[in-house]
Amino acid sequence: MPNGTENKTESALSEFFARDHGALDGLLECVDFADAERALPALGEFHRRLERHIVWEEDVLFPAVRRAAPGFIDGPIEVMRREHREIRARKAEALELLRGGDGAGARERIGVMRSIMNEHTVKEERVLYPFCDRLLADAEAERILRLLESSPA
Repeated sequence: MPNGTENKTESALSEFFARDHGALDGLLECVDFADAERALPALGEFHRRLERHIVWEEDVLFPAVRRAAPGFIDGPIEVMRREHREIRARKAEALELLRGGDGAGARERIGVMRSIMNEHTVKEERVLYPFCDRLLADAEAERILRLLESSPA
């Protein structure tokens, strides 16, 4: 709306999720796979935070989109869910390899996961989140943000 009537939550969901993507990237950058013993807690923290992010999307954001635009769930959101499963699978493999002391193998699995995640993030930040910002009414977007921001760290 270029007429000056934009609301302040117009990009709030996009900004919230993009910030969390940045935080997740930062956590992953801190994992030193050369030392499997030290890498495990760092990758464990990344695992915990990524799971929280995916739950936010699948249990909070996606149902709100389904309520506001029922047909949308069958297309792009199903793609997001499928990619979440792939990301989770590669992350689980990396954690298992680290638990076995294989830092190099874990690094390789994380590399595959990052490739999937990078493409996934672009779709979310350029298409899905802006769509959600436009689709969801101010009150619903604010309710979602309050819920997400009050989630434990």
